[in-house]
Amino acid sequence: MSWKQLAVAAGIFTAAAYVYDVIIRPARAAKKARKMSDESGKPMLNVGAGTSTSSLRAKLLGSQMVGDVNLDISASRGTPHGRNRVSFGDIQDLPFKDKEFGVAHSSHVLEHVDRPKQALTELDRVADKVVAVVPKWWAPHTWLYNDHQWYVNPKGDFVPLWNRTPGQKTLKASQIRQALKAARAKQKRRRREGGPKP
Repeated sequence: MSWKQLAVAAGIFTAAAYVYDVIIRPARAAKKARKMSDESGKPMLNVGAGTSTSSLRAKLLGSQMVGDVNLDISASRGTPHGRNRVSFGDIQDLPFKDKEFGVAHSSHVLEHVDRPKQALTELDRVADKVVAVVPKWWAPHTWLYNDHQWYVNPKGDFVPLWNRTPGQKTLKASQIRQALKAARAKQKRRRREGGPKP
Protein backbone atom coordinates (compact mmCIF):
# COMPACT_ATOMS: atom_id res chain seq x y z
CA MET A 1 0.00 0.00 0.00
CA SER A 2 1.41 3.39 -0.97
CA TRP A 3 1.45 6.48 1.27
CA LYS A 4 -1.26 8.03 -0.90
CA GLN A 5 -3.52 4.97 -0.50
CA LEU A 6 -2.83 4.92 3.23
CA ALA A 7 -3.76 8.63 3.50
CA VAL A 8 -7.00 8.06 1.57
CA ALA A 9 -7.89 5.06 3.79
CA ALA A 10 -7.16 7.08 6.93
CA GLY A 11 -9.34 9.94 5.64
CA ILE A 12 -12.24 7.60 4.89
CA PHE A 13 -11.95 5.96 8.33
CA THR A 14 -11.82 9.36 10.08
CA ALA A 15 -14.90 10.62 8.23
CA ALA A 16 -16.85 7.40 8.81
CA ALA A 17 -15.91 7.38 12.50
CA TYR A 18 -17.08 10.99 12.88
CA VAL A 19 -20.45 10.33 11.19
CA TYR A 20 -21.06 7.20 13.25
CA ASP A 21 -19.89 8.61 16.58
CA VAL A 22 -21.17 12.20 16.36
CA ILE A 23 -24.36 11.79 14.33
CA ILE A 24 -25.65 8.19 14.30
CA ARG A 25 -24.90 7.10 17.91
CA PRO A 26 -26.30 10.31 19.47
CA ALA A 27 -29.48 10.07 17.35
CA ARG A 28 -30.04 6.50 18.53
CA ALA A 29 -29.41 7.47 22.15
CA ALA A 30 -31.79 10.44 21.89
CA LYS A 31 -34.51 8.20 20.47
CA LYS A 32 -34.01 5.74 23.36
CA ALA A 33 -34.05 8.59 25.90
CA ARG A 34 -37.24 10.06 24.41
CA LYS A 35 -39.00 6.69 24.62
CA MET A 36 -37.95 6.20 28.26
CA SER A 37 -39.01 9.74 29.15
CA ASP A 38 -42.40 9.36 27.49
CA GLU A 39 -42.94 6.09 29.36
CA SER A 40 -42.09 7.80 32.65
CA GLY A 41 -44.67 10.54 32.12
CA LYS A 42 -42.06 13.17 32.97
CA PRO A 43 -40.28 15.64 30.68
CA MET A 44 -36.87 14.95 29.13
CA LEU A 45 -33.81 17.12 29.75
CA ASN A 46 -31.26 17.43 26.95
CA VAL A 47 -27.90 18.88 28.02
CA GLY A 48 -25.46 19.85 25.28
CA ALA A 49 -27.98 20.61 22.55
CA GLY A 50 -25.41 22.73 20.75
CA THR A 51 -25.50 26.16 19.17
CA SER A 52 -23.98 27.42 15.94
CA THR A 53 -21.03 28.72 17.97
CA SER A 54 -20.49 25.63 20.13
CA SER A 55 -19.65 22.88 17.64
CA LEU A 56 -19.10 22.03 14.01
CA ARG A 57 -21.92 19.49 14.18
CA ALA A 58 -24.42 22.08 15.43
CA LYS A 59 -23.17 24.65 12.93
CA LEU A 60 -23.70 22.25 10.01
CA LEU A 61 -26.78 20.31 11.18
CA GLY A 62 -28.38 22.64 13.72
CA SER A 63 -28.99 22.24 17.42
CA GLN A 64 -30.06 18.84 18.68
CA MET A 65 -33.37 19.83 20.26
CA VAL A 66 -34.57 16.40 21.37
CA GLY A 67 -35.67 17.29 24.91
CA ASP A 68 -38.57 19.11 26.47
CA VAL A 69 -35.82 21.33 27.90
CA ASN A 70 -32.66 21.81 25.82
CA LEU A 71 -29.55 23.33 27.41
CA ASP A 72 -26.11 24.36 26.23
CA ILE A 73 -23.38 26.30 28.00
CA SER A 74 -22.92 28.50 24.94
CA ALA A 75 -26.60 29.50 24.70
CA SER A 76 -27.93 32.92 25.62
CA ARG A 77 -28.62 33.32 29.33
CA GLY A 78 -31.90 35.14 28.66
CA THR A 79 -33.61 32.40 26.65
CA PRO A 80 -36.42 30.69 28.59
CA HIS A 81 -36.46 26.89 28.80
CA GLY A 82 -38.58 25.10 26.22
CA ARG A 83 -38.88 22.33 23.69
CA ASN A 84 -38.02 24.24 20.52
CA ARG A 85 -35.21 26.41 21.84
CA VAL A 86 -31.80 26.09 23.43
CA SER A 87 -31.31 27.91 26.73
CA PHE A 88 -28.27 28.37 28.92
CA GLY A 89 -27.32 25.63 31.35
CA ASP A 90 -24.17 24.25 32.96
CA ILE A 91 -24.15 20.46 33.28
CA GLN A 92 -22.08 20.79 36.45
CA ASP A 93 -24.72 23.00 38.16
CA LEU A 94 -28.23 22.34 36.84
CA PRO A 95 -31.01 24.73 37.99
CA PHE A 96 -33.68 22.06 38.52
CA LYS A 97 -35.31 20.22 41.41
CA ASP A 98 -34.43 16.65 42.33
CA LYS A 99 -35.95 14.09 39.93
CA GLU A 100 -37.81 16.75 37.93
CA PHE A 101 -37.18 14.82 34.69
CA GLY A 102 -37.81 11.26 33.59
CA VAL A 103 -34.56 11.19 31.61
CA ALA A 104 -31.52 13.44 31.37
CA HIS A 105 -29.80 13.04 28.00
CA SER A 106 -26.27 14.28 27.34
CA SER A 107 -24.36 13.74 24.11
CA HIS A 108 -20.70 14.63 23.64
CA VAL A 109 -20.55 16.91 26.69
CA LEU A 110 -18.83 15.00 29.51
CA GLU A 111 -15.48 14.89 27.70
CA HIS A 112 -15.41 18.72 27.71
CA VAL A 113 -16.10 19.50 31.37
CA ASP A 114 -13.62 20.07 34.18
CA ARG A 115 -15.53 17.85 36.63
CA PRO A 116 -17.27 14.93 34.89
CA LYS A 117 -18.10 13.26 38.22
CA GLN A 118 -19.99 16.41 39.30
CA ALA A 119 -21.74 16.54 35.92
CA LEU A 120 -22.91 12.93 36.17
CA THR A 121 -24.05 13.49 39.75
CA GLU A 122 -26.11 16.50 38.63
CA LEU A 123 -27.71 14.56 35.75
CA ASP A 124 -28.58 11.75 38.16
CA ARG A 125 -29.96 14.24 40.71
CA VAL A 126 -32.43 15.92 38.34
CA ALA A 127 -33.63 12.80 36.48
CA ASP A 128 -34.82 9.28 37.16
CA LYS A 129 -32.55 7.90 34.41
CA VAL A 130 -29.47 9.19 32.57
CA VAL A 131 -28.49 8.53 28.96
CA ALA A 132 -24.99 9.83 28.25
CA VAL A 133 -22.99 9.51 25.04
CA VAL A 134 -19.24 10.14 24.98
CA PRO A 135 -16.89 9.75 22.01
CA LYS A 136 -15.58 6.26 21.38
CA TRP A 137 -11.93 5.87 22.36
CA TRP A 138 -11.02 4.54 18.89
CA ALA A 139 -12.42 7.51 16.99
CA PRO A 140 -9.75 9.98 15.74
CA HIS A 141 -11.83 13.03 16.72
CA THR A 142 -11.71 11.85 20.34
CA TRP A 143 -7.97 12.47 20.37
CA LEU A 144 -7.67 15.30 17.87
CA TYR A 145 -10.37 17.73 19.00
CA ASN A 146 -8.55 20.33 21.06
CA ASP A 147 -11.42 20.97 23.50
CA HIS A 148 -11.63 17.39 24.76
CA GLN A 149 -10.29 17.09 28.30
CA TRP A 150 -11.09 13.39 28.77
CA TYR A 151 -11.59 10.19 26.91
CA VAL A 152 -13.61 7.34 28.38
CA ASN A 153 -11.91 3.98 28.13
CA PRO A 154 -13.81 0.69 27.65
CA LYS A 155 -13.95 0.21 31.45
CA GLY A 156 -15.80 3.52 31.89
CA ASP A 157 -12.85 5.39 33.41
CA PHE A 158 -12.39 9.06 32.50
CA VAL A 159 -8.75 9.46 31.46
CA PRO A 160 -7.27 12.96 31.08
CA LEU A 161 -6.13 14.04 27.62
CA TRP A 162 -3.11 16.26 27.11
CA ASN A 163 -2.69 16.84 30.88
CA ARG A 164 -4.08 20.38 30.62
CA THR A 165 -5.07 20.74 34.24
CA PRO A 166 -2.18 20.25 36.68
CA GLY A 167 -2.80 17.30 38.95
CA GLN A 168 -5.69 15.98 36.84
CA LYS A 169 -5.85 12.21 37.33
CA THR A 170 -7.83 9.33 35.91
CA LEU A 171 -11.34 9.22 37.34
CA LYS A 172 -12.17 5.55 37.83
CA ALA A 173 -15.66 4.25 37.05
CA SER A 174 -15.82 2.93 40.63
CA GLN A 175 -15.26 6.49 41.95
CA ILE A 176 -18.16 7.74 39.82
CA ARG A 177 -20.43 4.95 41.10
CA GLN A 178 -19.49 5.80 44.70
CA ALA A 179 -20.23 9.50 44.12
CA LEU A 180 -23.62 8.68 42.61
CA LYS A 181 -24.46 6.35 45.50
CA ALA A 182 -23.55 9.02 48.06
CA ALA A 183 -25.56 11.69 46.20
CA ARG A 184 -28.62 9.40 46.03
CA ALA A 185 -28.39 8.70 49.77
CA LYS A 186 -28.23 12.44 50.43
CA GLN A 187 -31.32 12.99 48.27
CA LYS A 188 -33.22 10.28 50.16
CA ARG A 189 -32.31 11.84 53.52
CA ARG A 190 -33.38 15.27 52.29
CA ARG A 191 -36.73 13.90 51.08
CA ARG A 192 -37.32 12.00 54.35
CA GLU A 193 -36.55 15.09 56.39
CA GLY A 194 -38.70 17.27 54.14
CA GLY A 195 -35.76 19.55 53.51
CA PRO A 196 -35.52 22.01 50.66
CA LYS A 197 -34.66 20.75 47.23
CA PRO A 198 -31.82 22.45 45.40
